[in-house]
Amino acid sequence: MKVVLDTSALISAIRSGTGAAAEIVRLVALGKVTLLLDFKLVCEYREVAIRPQHISASGKTKEDAEAVIALLEAIATPVLVTFKERPLLLDPNDDMVLDVAINGDADAIVTNNMKDIAPVAERFGIQAQTPREFLIAIRKGDSHNANKPEKERNQ
Repeated sequence: MKVVLDTSALISAIRSGTGAAAEIVRLVALGKVTLLLDFKLVCEYREVAIRPQHISASGKTKEDAEAVIALLEAIATPVLVTFKERPLLLDPNDDMVLDVAINGDADAIVTNNMKDIAPVAERFGIQAQTPREFLIAIRKGDSHNANKPEKERNQ
């Protein structure tokens, strides 16, 4: 399963070690999920993760946040973004996430910004899911059906 974590999902993981996003990061670290990254996305992760409000809310240090990002960077599958169809989304940083997903042939984008990302990702055959939806789907063994009602999933 190849995924792109948007920055909001990564920040959720750093801020709370007990949430769904943190569990996804653990699954990436264990090699059960393949994380796709490019240099620009890693730079955004770093820039946002070390903001004082995130460090304060997490109860961690800048070094702790950096260590999580360094780990992800070390084990992620690098993506060379050669195809850019822009603008697709209102936020250029969301376009960057979509660029990595499209060029890396991602199965899913894990995001807290479903409203903006999901409709556009779907046009490229990429499922957008919240961390909770993605984690539920992974545990059931079917990330592509996480957004379908339970009745449809069981057919």
